[in-house]
Amino acid sequence: MRYVRARLVMSLAMSVTGWAQESAPVPADGQVPQDPSPPEPGAGHSFPVDVAGYVSFRYLNNDAFNEHRFYRDYASSLFLSKTLGRWRFHAEFNADTAAEYDAEGISLFPRRPSLSINLDSAFVNYNWRDSLQFQGGLLFIPTYWRTHRYQSTTLTVDEPLIDQTVFPTALKGGALYGEKYWGDTGVSYIVYGGIDTQSQYQESTQLVQNERARVVGGKVTLHLPSREFFSTFDIAVHRMHRDAPDNLPDELYAVELQLRRNRLEVLGEFEHASLDLVNGVRTFMRQGYYVQPSWRLNPRLFAVARYDRLDRDSRYADQSSLTRQSMGLTFRPVPAISLKIEADRYEPEGGRMPAYYGVTAAAVWFFHLP
Repeated sequence: MRYVRARLVMSLAMSVTGWAQESAPVPADGQVPQDPSPPEPGAGHSFPVDVAGYVSFRYLNNDAFNEHRFYRDYASSLFLSKTLGRWRFHAEFNADTAAEYDAEGISLFPRRPSLSINLDSAFVNYNWRDSLQFQGGLLFIPTYWRTHRYQSTTLTVDEPLIDQTVFPTALKGGALYGEKYWGDTGVSYIVYGGIDTQSQYQESTQLVQNERARVVGGKVTLHLPSREFFSTFDIAVHRMHRDAPDNLPDELYAVELQLRRNRLEVLGEFEHASLDLVNGVRTFMRQGYYVQPSWRLNPRLFAVARYDRLDRDSRYADQSSLTRQSMGLTFRPVPAISLKIEADRYEPEGGRMPAYYGVTAAAVWFFHLP
């Protein structure tokens, strides 16, 4: 599956589609992450566009549910942004030695077994006001982890099992989004539509599947009043309809939770997909969830744990489910460097196979060029 032996690949930066993270050096509004040590006001930039990025190394477990095997992953992300009045232009490039690790994006060069270089996001954003903005181009589907997955800010080494598995990852299209606050209460929304860009979204007996489908969806996030107990109390509901080329539609939904109080943060997501509906009855489904508490031990050290599960009820999948429990530490000696280590316990086939254990690790360097 994802087992790769490879040499070093340059890895570059940290920014997001602007739609909405864990404890990390990100702005309060959840928009595009910036340099952990931004320049002083008035300092000039030597580049005509804003340039940021990160380089990461990870030692990960193979995603084949019934295999106990680990591999090394070298990755890079580069983010280019430019703001002109109400307009913002943004592009995200990613290089990865696990060529099938990210399924979205446009390949800039022919894929090799040990390397892929993609344009994963490119859009223009018009900011009419906080409550109404527009984006058009190559966009990420706004599940929580897709828009906050960057290794320079996440506290965990690996992504949740549901990431890239239940919802498609990206689309070519447009989105309307915004937010509105009344004191400490607010609401954020996004409505989007277009053509999804993820190949092999569904399992298939064919060796090659390049499925593209029309998608329309929306997400509403309630920023609930904390009454001075939580600094963040957000609940989101996400809904998507997907029309596949085989004329069998898919219906997907998700619920998200983010709580933060002092040093404690809790993240959670549940996602469900009813796939290939015939007269309203699904042919097969996917669903899963994770719960991730974290505790800031001191300004540089974080403890994080996660319990997550993925169920795949499919006509073609050889593996049906996987459960994982993880505990780890993230150390940031300086804001731009993140060192992570985790101990993991895997239960393949929903516990019907013997559990196995592993250790995953990562080192990440974030940069923001002047």
